[in-house]
Amino acid sequence: MSVVKLPDQITVTPSQIQETAAHFGVTVPDSDVDAYCVLMSGLDACVDLLDAEEDYVPHLDLERFPRVDIHRPTPSENAADYNAWAYKVQITSTSKSDLAGPLAGLHVAIKDNVNIAGVPSLLGTDVFTKPYIPAYDATIVTRILQAGATIVGKAACENFSMSPTSFTNAYANVQHPMAAGYSVGGSSSGSAALLCSDRVPLAIGGDQGGSIRLPACYCGLVGLKPTFGLVPYTGIASLTAIVDHTGPMSRTVLANALLLSAIAGKDGLDDRQIDAPAYRANNYHAPLLAFTEDPKSAVKGMRIAILTESLEVVGLDPRVAEKVKEAANLFRALGAEVVDISIPMHKLGGAIWTVANRQGISEHALRGQNPVRLGVHDVALNQELSTWTQEKFEKLQLHNPAATNAMLGGQFIKDKRPGATDKAINLSRKLKDTYQAVFNQGIDLLITPCTPTISNYTSSVSDSVMQKMAKTIGITQNTAPFNVSGHPVMSLPIGMLPVIEREEDRHIKLPIGMQLVAGLFEEAKIYKAAFAWEQSYRWQDM
Repeated sequence: MSVVKLPDQITVTPSQIQETAAHFGVTVPDSDVDAYCVLMSGLDACVDLLDAEEDYVPHLDLERFPRVDIHRPTPSENAADYNAWAYKVQITSTSKSDLAGPLAGLHVAIKDNVNIAGVPSLLGTDVFTKPYIPAYDATIVTRILQAGATIVGKAACENFSMSPTSFTNAYANVQHPMAAGYSVGGSSSGSAALLCSDRVPLAIGGDQGGSIRLPACYCGLVGLKPTFGLVPYTGIASLTAIVDHTGPMSRTVLANALLLSAIAGKDGLDDRQIDAPAYRANNYHAPLLAFTEDPKSAVKGMRIAILTESLEVVGLDPRVAEKVKEAANLFRALGAEVVDISIPMHKLGGAIWTVANRQGISEHALRGQNPVRLGVHDVALNQELSTWTQEKFEKLQLHNPAATNAMLGGQFIKDKRPGATDKAINLSRKLKDTYQAVFNQGIDLLITPCTPTISNYTSSVSDSVMQKMAKTIGITQNTAPFNVSGHPVMSLPIGMLPVIEREEDRHIKLPIGMQLVAGLFEEAKIYKAAFAWEQSYRWQDM
């Protein structure tokens, strides 16, 4: 590594050199410390040069996309909306051509991990020492506005987007519109609650382990995790780049396809998008309109396989398994072939996902340590995450021990099991190839349960770490494998089941969903099958 600049003055002290060396478990020989003070001061001088430059982030056009009435709802106002808002705002394009776009007249809620310039990102947490206010819009925000929609606010999300339940937001638990006290699912909890309560017709969610599909499942919604890289992640708070997905949530399949069409395609900034098609290259909505008169023709001739290992996960409610098998077999009446298929490696998917991502979550999502990726970096956010105190750790653990567990676990793997992350990432490629081989051999779709059970009842802030964690264990067994494989997956509502967790709530019924999984960049197949099923059967009565 060459040295491009020697310093005009020494700014680094011998004690700082030794403190830095101590991170590696070494000591710099006393005779060499002065040399490193000079060399590190040269590095420090380079940083000073860059600090003097204006940051280079995507252009923000406030004349075309003005922000109006940015505010945080009062607790009572938000309670009336199931605690589902992080911030409210009104943004509509002033361009006539934009306002004639495919999303014209539609209101969209944006998950609170997505940058909207000038609107604070809370990320569901209270550990920040100062508000993080993005200086630019995420690519998908710009695209939604260019398509004519009005963005009406940021939907609350779980604490650092790290929970499959809706009990971890530091400000208030997002409530289930169908059953107070029950989980909406996470981490796109606010998006789900707003859709379920008919506050908005469209919402954006994020999905690193199931965080679009889980709330969609619990709330009777349509939620799609697109193929890895199909939708640009630029301007969205990352967990780890190998599993970051963002995508559409809606009440219907057609609406979901409409929103995906508006946001999909390369933006030239996100290095996750190597294999993605060009922006506006694919329209997922228009082809479905051809099947409105005869929906079942959309799926006729497809080969659909029930993934047997997905029905063997620990904790699967037998009632859920039966519902999924019944819903899958209904495709036969629509003209599809339905078979069973075994993919033994599916059972390893959860472990691969866990190990592949834990170090990245600990270092990147929670500590802002990610200087080596291409794309747009959120400097202010990473600076805020760079320092942790005992107070911040305890605040995070109080609301979301899943996040503090990830922080500790990532460091544990790095220190005690070096190479484990590397092997897990290699095996994630094997998992991807194993699933893809099935699609390459003539299977159009795989079907699995989404969650093992219907929504569960809330935990309390006063509960122990293990009591809180117990509410989350096992939920992502059938969702997380497809995050590391990158395959597109939709949760589609297929019926209702009575609550059995609490005797006093046995009169309540809550939704359940099945997953439709397709080959890489084969979202069109998912939409066709989902549209045929949705138009042919009424899930609310099943």
